[in-house]
Amino acid sequence: MEHDHQQSRRDLTIWNDASEEAEANIFAAELLMPEYLFKPRSLGQVPSLGLVDKLAESFGSSVMATAFQYLHYTPEQVALVVSEGNRILWSKKAKDFWPRVRAMQIHPHSAAGEIMAGKYLETKRMVRSPAYAWLESFDEKSEQDIREDSRLIEYYGQTLTLLWLEDDLDDVE
Repeated sequence: MEHDHQQSRRDLTIWNDASEEAEANIFAAELLMPEYLFKPRSLGQVPSLGLVDKLAESFGSSVMATAFQYLHYTPEQVALVVSEGNRILWSKKAKDFWPRVRAMQIHPHSAAGEIMAGKYLETKRMVRSPAYAWLESFDEKSEQDIREDSRLIEYYGQTLTLLWLEDDLDDVE
């Protein structure tokens, strides 16, 4: 796919650790995409991986660097999830995203689960998924939804997912 060439397999995982390299990535992202330039181009837009792609292209930055800046500056309730096979490697939430993202495995009822089952390679837009497929504290009886945009990065065998709480969810204990 066209947008894969700017990131390596390590790029997808380095963002979530506490290494100097991860700190350098974040610092570089801020230099390339400062708040005063980034926010006006992202505010008021529907969250999606397509929006992240568009922002990455306009700033000449990687998709991961752009996704992190998006999480940092958006007022939207979004989270980013990187998975490999059916295993969730890590997730990162924007400050207003309150639920806990499930750890461990991709749920088969999520779009990412359908991608792993070979049904398609990407959602190409935000689609509805059951909240229980992604969020802790929601069980399969819950009828609440979350939005999801997922893409398989075939070359690395990893899936990138952007989650969005478009509608408020009832806080479930």
